[in-house]
Amino acid sequence: MERPQSIPFIRSALRKRGLRMRVLIKLIRIALQRLKSVAKARQAIRALQLRYQQIFGNVPVRKVARIDGRYFWRLTAPGFPSRAHTRMFENEINKSYPFKREAGLRTLFLAITKKCPLNCEHCFEWDQLNKREALTTADLLHLVQQYQSFGTTQIMLSGGEPMVRFKDLLTILENAAPGTDFWIITSGFQLTESKARQLKAAGLTGVMISMEHHLEAEHNQFRGYDQAYLWATRAAANARAAGLVTALSLCATRSYATEANLTAYLEMAKGLGVTFVQLLEPRAAGRYADKDVDLAPEQIDLLDRFYLDYNTLPRWADYPIVSFVGHLQRRSGCMGGGDQYLYINTDGEVQVCPFCKGSTASALEFPPQDILDLLAQQSCQPFEMRRQRELLHQD
Repeated sequence: MERPQSIPFIRSALRKRGLRMRVLIKLIRIALQRLKSVAKARQAIRALQLRYQQIFGNVPVRKVARIDGRYFWRLTAPGFPSRAHTRMFENEINKSYPFKREAGLRTLFLAITKKCPLNCEHCFEWDQLNKREALTTADLLHLVQQYQSFGTTQIMLSGGEPMVRFKDLLTILENAAPGTDFWIITSGFQLTESKARQLKAAGLTGVMISMEHHLEAEHNQFRGYDQAYLWATRAAANARAAGLVTALSLCATRSYATEANLTAYLEMAKGLGVTFVQLLEPRAAGRYADKDVDLAPEQIDLLDRFYLDYNTLPRWADYPIVSFVGHLQRRSGCMGGGDQYLYINTDGEVQVCPFCKGSTASALEFPPQDILDLLAQQSCQPFEMRRQRELLHQD
């Protein structure tokens, strides 16, 4: 498939340096406005730089995509410039040099429906799938308003299949306040060009499409539906035509995580013209509960290499930006539980992340700061145990 020519990855070193300078100047201005002191601003920015270095290492940003007048280089951050990006920096400054209790939230994953027409091999909401809905439209509007007021800069609407509640998606977006980037996480189900344009007009920023194989028959089998691949590829084209940021999300299972498969997947993603590819490790949750699905250490090393190479080497300059949270979490620990994100499930209950079952509290009953205070007392035990095993393996 020939690559569409409208994906504007920035290759010019001068323009990239210019963009970095614009972002840095913005950060300095925010720090000075918030802290009212050059010394405090310098201290806060230095702390933030050290935090970013801890998470991302010394890997420079080699690729930036310009879409609808904004720049995107990380899947987990709002586009720049925007009110959402400004608020993200304000939140980070608050964390780096705390002067008030509430420091906002980077990303909220909000599961808006239990309904889904598919039968996916790895579904982490399997135990709740296609049961009676628990969250009303009013509940969803309340949750979005609460977390926007708290300073959440990115809200990912998932399910189930969120397109099943298309009218509610429009209602959420049309009633949302400025200052948050909204995404939907979808299989591509019924994401026609008309619906993609309606979502864009209502305020949607991007679409993340779950795509588990580069081969049509294999993806359909994984998803349990013979039209799944067609839905996904058409959805990517429709989202792009509507001016939405597009991403593919791959659960790299043990059988799939090979060099040949990952190379083919990135070729497919390039052909579809998407901006991001997200790599996920399988977790023993949902339909995979109590199953041995962990990747081998050499497979995790392979995912790490793809993440680093495709984001930094000139030969991959025309390929999508690769996101791999697992690589970052192995450097800095779990980012769930309100550190960078949290998850509200289809019952309105808060979890550390989508894979850590067991709720903390009802998001409908407790305000965001109380939720974060409760989450701060917990840890992602499955992730931390895996992290310790990998460290022992490295030794």
